[in-house]
Amino acid sequence: MTPEEQAARRTVEEAAARLELDWNAVLLHKTYYKAVYRPALLRASAALVADRLRPIPADATAHSLRHTYASFCVSAGLHPKQIADYMGHASVNTTMGIYAHLFEDDHTDAMAALGSIAATRPRPNNVTPLRGWG
Repeated sequence: MTPEEQAARRTVEEAAARLELDWNAVLLHKTYYKAVYRPALLRASAALVADRLRPIPADATAHSLRHTYASFCVSAGLHPKQIADYMGHASVNTTMGIYAHLFEDDHTDAMAALGSIAATRPRPNNVTPLRGWG
């Protein structure tokens, strides 16, 4: 079992107890990926599989999750300017250039299906908060 897989098997409480980030020091991508991102991704994937849902792809990057978030915002009917603000885009033109094709579909059914999952399957908190933020 790799160290990442071992980290993924920790409970949220165990992961939180081990996570100390110094916000005054540079956080290296490799350190963050191995200690925080990858174990969290594996934990989330395991929770989805336990609920008989499709797991998160093993090669999912933080950037691909960013695109997923933006897609959910479009599906939920948020205004492009609001999405641009959330995504940190300097211009709504950037947002529309990347996600314009998503605005062409009616995502009502998909959003209702996602909402029903949350309503029928309450999940335990599987998010490890980052301490020291702010």
